[in-house]
Amino acid sequence: MVKASRIKNTLEGRKKSTGFSALMTPKMILLLVLIGVFSFAALITLSGYAGDLRQKDNGQAHALSRSAIGYAGLVRLLGDMDYEVRMARSENVSVEDQHALRVYTLSRPFQADGLDELSLDTPSLIIMPKWITMPAKDNPGWVRRGWGEDATFEMSHHERDLKELLGKVDFERHNKGDKSASYSSWSKAGDPLPLNGIKIENLQTIDGSDLQTLLTVEEGSVLVKIEDTSTYILSDPDFMNTMGISRRTRAQFAVDLIDAIIVDADADPMRVDFDLTFHGFGGNTNIIKVLTQPPFLAATLCLLAAGFLIAWQAFSRFGDPVKPQRDYALGKFSLADNAARFIRIAGREPNMATDYAALVRMQVIKELDLTGRSQKDIKIILDRREQSLNLVNAFSALESQLNQTKDKAALLSLAKDLDNWKTKMILGNSK
Repeated sequence: MVKASRIKNTLEGRKKSTGFSALMTPKMILLLVLIGVFSFAALITLSGYAGDLRQKDNGQAHALSRSAIGYAGLVRLLGDMDYEVRMARSENVSVEDQHALRVYTLSRPFQADGLDELSLDTPSLIIMPKWITMPAKDNPGWVRRGWGEDATFEMSHHERDLKELLGKVDFERHNKGDKSASYSSWSKAGDPLPLNGIKIENLQTIDGSDLQTLLTVEEGSVLVKIEDTSTYILSDPDFMNTMGISRRTRAQFAVDLIDAIIVDADADPMRVDFDLTFHGFGGNTNIIKVLTQPPFLAATLCLLAAGFLIAWQAFSRFGDPVKPQRDYALGKFSLADNAARFIRIAGREPNMATDYAALVRMQVIKELDLTGRSQKDIKIILDRREQSLNLVNAFSALESQLNQTKDKAALLSLAKDLDNWKTKMILGNSK
């Protein structure tokens, strides 16, 4: 007796995917595509608002900085004294602001290149830079002294920066060695100003042939005016920065200095604008802002929606795909199909009306089981059946229309009548 043995299954089923192939599923690929599209759109959008999102309190010498070389202290001081203080974020001065004193604060050399296109008729105060600073790691927004013997910029840099605006100009630096040393000053009218007791280290002075001195100390001019213009230059920033106005006497002197400039320039009283465009905080419009703000925001959203629908249509099929058909049929059907195509191309359909009518009559004879009878008997039986059914269009009447079939419309009408005759003859009055 032969022992039955278990048949071994050699057909392997679908193995479980592992590794990288298991990770890259259609859902995962779609998710990665969506994340990539979102990230790219976010990058483009944020690039248009980079200036607005930049850290404002970065320790540089501008009106938003609270560091020692910044001017946030002066902004707050003027605001507490009921001055109208504005932050200018546009390079172009509007008509309503052209009579307001605009203060340009510089953080470093080579930043004054933008002053070449400055309108000299607009009341403007340019404060030159002095200190080389580095960010304080422990206190964000604060700075500490940078490199160099006295951590100050070279005078030659300032002279080069103002060459296009003033021509030849000379800067000098004075250091008495004692930080508590005070300076005596005189205004353009010769009246002394209360500058005693002010501590200024490494005092910077300015001199030039086309400059009119408004404030001077024993060492040289500190505040000058370009002749026949409304543009003023303050050689040393320590008269107005946060470190400079840390004491009451120096703060009062800074306010008096601004008032003197406003009066001399015939500018709007109690109004000071601080320029921020030199420090990258401008509010200039760009194509990204235009497309993401009303009224163009609606058009942008419509374009995004249209793009999403196009992408959805590209990745999704609506219904089953249409099977491609051959230009010429194969097999038994090929003879009839190809013959029909050739007849249609040749325009010979109306000429086949007689043969088509004979074919319909043969189908009726076959369905009525009359194939074994003679043609005379067949004709008699068909005529009697037509009379019993009261057919309006008898076959003899349809035969008379064959000679009148000259186009496709007449052939189609005849084919409908023949099909109706065939149906009535086979099914009788039940149809």
